[in-house]
Amino acid sequence: MPELPYGAPPVPGTPIGDLRRWRLEIRCGRCRRHTVFQLEHLAERYGRRVTIGEIIRRLRCRGFRGWAQCGAKPSRVVLIEVYVYGKSVRKVREIVVFGRV
Repeated sequence: MPELPYGAPPVPGTPIGDLRRWRLEIRCGRCRRHTVFQLEHLAERYGRRVTIGEIIRRLRCRGFRGWAQCGAKPSRVVLIEVYVYGKSVRKVREIVVFGRV
């Protein structure tokens, strides 16, 4: 599958290997944990052909609530396109996958 054209937003069927400059921001509704994943690292772990939709369906919180692990599904998922220059990172655009705006 060819890489996304410049400026085209990703869709749930887009392979995460094609999204090098994107990050996945996740917030848990139960324990309020906030996490950001680079899609490059997820592609190394799960494979370049795994789609965004498959990754989002697998997501579970690993934070702790009391003495046990939370395990809840995320309440908000946002795809963020970033521009990295040296050690600085700038958000280019955000796409709310689900959750409140």
